Amino acid sequence: MTRKVNLLAAPALPLIALFCVSICWVVFVSLSSSTPRQLYSLPLTVENFIALFSETFVSRSIVRSIYLGTIATVIAVTIGYIVAGHISRHEKRKDLIVSGIFAVYMVSFVIKVYALQIILAPGGPVNEGLTASGLISGPIIFMGSELAVLIGLVYASLPISILVLLAQFEQMPDYYDDAAACFGANKWQRFWHVHLPLSMPGILTCIVFSLPPGIAAFEVPMLLGRGRVNMISTQIYQSSSGTAGADWPTAATLSILLLLISGGIILAIQSWLARRRVV
Repeated sequence: MTRKVNLLAAPALPLIALFCVSICWVVFVSLSSSTPRQLYSLPLTVENFIALFSETFVSRSIVRSIYLGTIATVIAVTIGYIVAGHISRHEKRKDLIVSGIFAVYMVSFVIKVYALQIILAPGGPVNEGLTASGLISGPIIFMGSELAVLIGLVYASLPISILVLLAQFEQMPDYYDDAAACFGANKWQRFWHVHLPLSMPGILTCIVFSLPPGIAAFEVPMLLGRGRVNMISTQIYQSSSGTAGADWPTAATLSILLLLISGGIILAIQSWLARRRVV
């Protein structure tokens, strides 16, 4: 058995080595001096990390990434929870609905973002519907706003949230809910004390799949935000492709910060699960 494991692990070693070398190089560049003549030279310094939070424009991009990613995750998980619960109660149509959601999830994300551009355009179905209903007198300009980015982030996270929560609901036995009902618990009490705790592993899995990608999103702020909604990923792009020359230390510092945020979220969720013995 050990020999088979070693044989299977052998092809992964070059990929692991490449990943480790890449991360180490990014860390080294982030600790290098931002002065062109002293780039990639010793001694190492943390001035890039200090400068990162001293620049208002960059710090706002960091805060914007975190709060847009968090709000989008909360909305996606909430909608996904409701939709998954509804699907799980309809056995006849469940396979068809799941197939449709999975098909949407498998479509290229860039194509889906371009589709959102058409939907949210001044002459798109959203504005046409709002105008026809009398709610607005003129078209709303979604493109280039935080609202458009938020809609894109929710749209990106929603399919996987529905699929993960649906899989979690399928594993939850019905007799816990029936037992609570027999003891006089109403619907809200059964949801809060039975259904929600049992579905918590699925909710946390959705957060892992939604929050870090939402914070690190690049296509959504670039295409739907039209480059006017700056997030960490767009700051990395601008730093690494500036017209006056690439500022690699700043780009590397932002990349390390993004990695620390994503890793911190995953470690926090794992720690929460371990303390409560959910898994």
